[in-house]
Amino acid sequence: MAVAMRSESESALDASLAKQYYAAGYWRSEDLWTSFCKVAALDPGATAFQEGQHRVSFAELLAKSQSFGAAALASGSRQGDVVIVHGRHCIESVIAVLGCSFANLVVAILPAMFSARQIGEIIQTTQARAIVTLGEDAEIGRATTAATAHGVATVVTTDSSGDVTGAMHWSEFVGRGGTLLAQRAPGSPDAPNLLTFSSGTTGTPKGVIHSANTLRYAVEAYCAMQSIGRADTSLVVCAFGFVGSSILGVYLTFLAGCRTILMRTWEVDQTLHLIESCKVTHFLLMPTHAIDILNSPLLDSTDCSSLYRGVVAGVSEAHRLDARKRLCASPFPMYGMSESPGHVTGSMDQNWDRLRTTEGRCLPGAEVLICDDEDNPLPAGKPGNILVRGPNRFLGYYGAEQLTRDSISSGGYFRTGDVGFFDPDGYMTFVSRSKDIIRRGGITITPSDIETVLRTHPRIADVAVIALPDPRFGERPCACVITRDSQDLSLQEITHFLASVELAKYLWPEVVQRCESFPRTPSLKVKKNELRAQIMRKLAIDT
Repeated sequence: MAVAMRSESESALDASLAKQYYAAGYWRSEDLWTSFCKVAALDPGATAFQEGQHRVSFAELLAKSQSFGAAALASGSRQGDVVIVHGRHCIESVIAVLGCSFANLVVAILPAMFSARQIGEIIQTTQARAIVTLGEDAEIGRATTAATAHGVATVVTTDSSGDVTGAMHWSEFVGRGGTLLAQRAPGSPDAPNLLTFSSGTTGTPKGVIHSANTLRYAVEAYCAMQSIGRADTSLVVCAFGFVGSSILGVYLTFLAGCRTILMRTWEVDQTLHLIESCKVTHFLLMPTHAIDILNSPLLDSTDCSSLYRGVVAGVSEAHRLDARKRLCASPFPMYGMSESPGHVTGSMDQNWDRLRTTEGRCLPGAEVLICDDEDNPLPAGKPGNILVRGPNRFLGYYGAEQLTRDSISSGGYFRTGDVGFFDPDGYMTFVSRSKDIIRRGGITITPSDIETVLRTHPRIADVAVIALPDPRFGERPCACVITRDSQDLSLQEITHFLASVELAKYLWPEVVQRCESFPRTPSLKVKKNELRAQIMRKLAIDT
């Protein structure tokens, strides 16, 4: 299995940290499937997941996941192999994710928005033997095209999809499981279990590796801080394939036993209907979701009284106060990422006034350092680089040894690329990003991914992609271009070109501005902060 390798000194540090985490009880010796079985046994007949009119109980989820895992092994996957699950939230996607844990397979979850090229690159990197694609027809088409091009042996689609050459429908596939496996060898809780993917600086998605222990700690610590348990109903609105919908969404049912309502597609009115009709008690919202809900004319006539706490991440103080008044009593902040889920957040016993403008405090056992550029810790109140470490820190990037080395400090801390500071009481404030990235509605966009492609456009001499503020999405990408003919280049022209080269649509710029030149450093690097200020003045956008 092509995981990122570590040096001898790094491996010794990891072993020392693991010993600490086991001794403190943050990590345990059981695999994720064993943990789920214990949760399922508490109330087998209770609803585990609901999507539309479809429901599955804990007992049914256990049996169906075993069937999926057995079918994957019967179809040629071996323990430790990667199985890709791609598409949207549905009962089948949950079964597939959990079924991989039963069979000791590594599940790679991919959002529906990924292009055929990106899916192909992930297949190539992981050498996945099977792909399950559960999205809409166009999304299934992209996934099956990539699978065929890269020789994936097992391709599974939804029962409702049409005939796809070389693919099996879901029912046919799980039927291959036959008699459930009588003997199951427990997996290692420290082996790779889950891969989530985000864009890398080269345009190739990078696989973030988590083990059963890093996943379980993230979920259990999060649930402990926010008092989430079997009596709760959690609503998952974030798109499939992201941390907010998987580790801090679906896995809450696997490991905490709450009922989870799955949304296949984000729709604000449907969200409000589900909150009221299902008596939702918890959710995790990215800024776009929160702003859409707060702007909905239906909010004030919706009964949200069951929703007494949830995460409302990345919003302004004004939005957080509005959410507290009209949506839920405790709209907690959160700071985290795929590499370290839910690392800093609020809890039921924290000072609410501190949570209005900060990200909260660290999960128990998790650590944050605020450092200068030489990794020297800075005192409280002084902004610096945010480095994180803890039982929820990822194992590394899949098949990317150098990237893993560059991302993790000598002390085992992940370099987030963000800037922040602590107050004397341990509440963290996020200040800005030091990395050149754009966060649009909870999705991370690396400008160089777009710039590399746009530089191949025949009319573009140079390009710099910057973030412009957006009231709904937080930020949106703007392509600043220097054209070869000194004439304007329309957004339609650019998007037509990007479609022709199959750049994933979520990476497309939403604004285009022609420039005569770019402000640069002596080494000719574009000063993007200055460029952004120029464009905002030109467009009369307030900071």
